[in-house]
Amino acid sequence: MKSVVIAGGGISGVYLAHKIVTALDDVKVYLVDPKPYHEFVMGIPMAFAGLVKFDDLRMSLDSLKRVEHVRDEVVDVRESGLKLASGEVIRGDYNVLAVGAFKIGDDFYSVEGAEAFYRAAETAPAVRFIIDELYPVMGFGEIAMAVKSLWPQKEVSIHLVYVHPDYKWLFEAFSAQMAKLGISLSEEPPPTEDKAEIHVVVPELNPHPLTKGLKVGPLFETQYDRTYLIGDTSLMKLGLPPLGWGAIWQASVLAQAIVSDIKEGAAEVEVDEWTYMKDPDKFKQYLTYRMTKGVPLVHLRGLYDLWRTKIFGSL
Repeated sequence: MKSVVIAGGGISGVYLAHKIVTALDDVKVYLVDPKPYHEFVMGIPMAFAGLVKFDDLRMSLDSLKRVEHVRDEVVDVRESGLKLASGEVIRGDYNVLAVGAFKIGDDFYSVEGAEAFYRAAETAPAVRFIIDELYPVMGFGEIAMAVKSLWPQKEVSIHLVYVHPDYKWLFEAFSAQMAKLGISLSEEPPPTEDKAEIHVVVPELNPHPLTKGLKVGPLFETQYDRTYLIGDTSLMKLGLPPLGWGAIWQASVLAQAIVSDIKEGAAEVEVDEWTYMKDPDKFKQYLTYRMTKGVPLVHLRGLYDLWRTKIFGSL
């Protein structure tokens, strides 16, 4: 029986595990994460809108049936395997780092941080998001829309002081949607801070410390045999915007490769017209379309139900 070790129980790690266990009956999947639960962070705007409770976004990893949860943390990557905080080295036939990126700034992207932000925003007359870094956490756009939808009387603004050029056209694509909701988008700093207002410094994404020195190839392989990197850090190393849809796309592509390698003895992937290896600019445009033309997450209760029952539920 082949084994797959996935380090990271976030969105990309869970989706990768789902794609593998639903495609293969005879496989052992280990999900390494120090937390006892998975956080469905894409559901945070839904919690702001009251479609779900914040607690509903925490899904217990103790309930898994087809995937074994290893409650530990990967602290080093080696040719011999993934070293855990406990001192053990774990290695599967396939090893995947799905650790995301390191975030510096105000916390509204975890369930705990988002709930605290929600309580503070309830009484604030204005909420202002400040972006002044190369790679900001993009979830703030959905949070801004959720705040304005829930409390239309509040002044909500986004201040794009500085950002990587790859994000400029993302914000331009978002601007019409923001304007329709009454959210102002500016390249100027916010007005002098009023203590009653909330000024949110949008966190900056940095490569995860665990991935220092790792190289990433076309199928997200690293220099270590059958060891892969997906998620925000991987996207950044590939020169792509670190967006949630991109991490899910990576998980889907890598699952195809692993499943075909186990079944057929060769890693094969269906390459579509959006694949970054063919045309990076088109791929970025596709991610922009997915993020700006679809229904905002604040309205997608069905996505939460699908994730909990079909995707997380398959584990």
